[in-house]
Amino acid sequence: MLATGMTDVEIATKLQVGLPTVRKALAPPPVARPRAARTPTERPRRRVAIIDGPSPVDVHVGRQVRLYRTVAGLSQTQLAEAIGLTFQQVQKYERGGNRISASKLVQIARVLGTPVTAFFEGLEPEAASPHDPGIMLRREAIELSRAYERIGSPDLRQSLMELFHRLGDKLTATAPRARKGAR
Repeated sequence: MLATGMTDVEIATKLQVGLPTVRKALAPPPVARPRAARTPTERPRRRVAIIDGPSPVDVHVGRQVRLYRTVAGLSQTQLAEAIGLTFQQVQKYERGGNRISASKLVQIARVLGTPVTAFFEGLEPEAASPHDPGIMLRREAIELSRAYERIGSPDLRQSLMELFHRLGDKLTATAPRARKGAR
């Protein structure tokens, strides 16, 4: 007998529903058990890029992919089409937001004409945090390198190299120490 004065069978008959449905509706909610503390033998929670941020290794490999893609003169769209992805996926790879699988890394290396190991060059063994991309990832350095390669005259190339060396030496010797973060 319930608080309504009717039995569960009477309620089921009156509502024209099955007895299991009525019993399920009338049953008290399950008691939530507190989660037990993890034992030392349990596996730790896996790293999730959305929660923990991208892995420093994924960021480094992505930067290297971007560098070699830019040097090859390919857009993200062109690289994506060559490896069967969307350009958005290539963007995520280059930012380190998504990990690049081994098979995709091999495909990317083939398209860019570089060995797979090139994507890991400069990676510190512990790779604790992403580092400054350095001069070679700057667009100006890549454009300067391409323009230099188009110069046909070896004498003109040598003269330009000497000019850059002199400018670099003169500017670093006379310029006040640059502020951190200034380019």
